[in-house]
Amino acid sequence: MNTGGDQDKGAVAEVAAVAEVAAATEVAEAAEAAAVELAYRPTPADMAAGIRARWRFTPSGRRQRWTLPLLAGLFFLMATNKMRHGMSLGDRGVYLQLVIGTTLLAMLFLAPRLGAKRVHKALVEKQGEFRAVVTETGATVGSTSFSQTLTWAMAPRYTETPEAFVLLSADKYGAGITVLPKRGTQDPADVDRLRALLDRHIERVGKAPARPV
Repeated sequence: MNTGGDQDKGAVAEVAAVAEVAAATEVAEAAEAAAVELAYRPTPADMAAGIRARWRFTPSGRRQRWTLPLLAGLFFLMATNKMRHGMSLGDRGVYLQLVIGTTLLAMLFLAPRLGAKRVHKALVEKQGEFRAVVTETGATVGSTSFSQTLTWAMAPRYTETPEAFVLLSADKYGAGITVLPKRGTQDPADVDRLRALLDRHIERVGKAPARPV
């Protein structure tokens, strides 16, 4: 019998287990300390910021962004061509083409705001206050009626506006948008902490907004 050896092995295993638990606890505590919490009520402006980010930083969004002015330019050219051939602004064909072109340009600026208002009223407004927790592993956003957890692989990019951080999903359509308003942070210093946390894990797209002096 080698009782002493078995006891030594058991003691070593016990020490290793304790060390492993301590290390896991330390990692968990560090992650908790690094977490940034937000509490806020989403607004139509938050939704519009998300839509604009999708338009600017996803392939499908950029196509939509440039399609409207191109179509508007085409209608303006057709109207100009008719006027060169003797038609006036009062003629129905010219008038309609100018109206359509102007409407398309207006949509370029108004679509994010109008779409945001519809989404906010239909889906977001009734949810009440939102809470978000951003950690080293991802972000969890929810209200009293829902909760969604995103890993960084699901939201590998973000952009920053003067009012918010906008997380963008990995697909080319940018179907998943998560807006984290800066006003929801518990302390002004949390904005810098949140920015640093995002920079550690995902790619920033677009220029950072100017910071107040």
